[in-house]
Amino acid sequence: MHARGTPRLRGALAVMAAVALLFTLSVALAPERAVAAPVLVSRGKPVTASSTEGPFAAANAVDGDPGTRWSSEFTDDQWIRIDLGTSTAVGQVVLTWEAAYARGYRIELSADGRQWTTLHSTTTGTGGTETLTVSVPPV
Repeated sequence: MHARGTPRLRGALAVMAAVALLFTLSVALAPERAVAAPVLVSRGKPVTASSTEGPFAAANAVDGDPGTRWSSEFTDDQWIRIDLGTSTAVGQVVLTWEAAYARGYRIELSADGRQWTTLHSTTTGTGGTETLTVSVPPV
């Protein structure tokens, strides 16, 4: 049997085949892209609240410690405000409730503390851990 083509063409085809094989292997063996863990952008930021019950200060709501918490008075229209200090992209809000939780609540966003935009609103909150996907690009 005779190979077709000139030796130079056969060499070029062999090189291209080797390159194609290496490319295929590099794609097949490439590690998956790492996904960054969520960042608690509220940690350590200034917090104010409508009320506080006992030792359960508002700052506890954003300290990242699951052993602490904020507790408000047991009346309607309680709120907590976290000042992120700068325009920040937010993709998720996680609420971790204790046995007492709000069935109705709103999560609002403001760039100036005067005009507010509702990101999420419900009257059927379930307590537990609520993970809300939001889309807030930095302004």
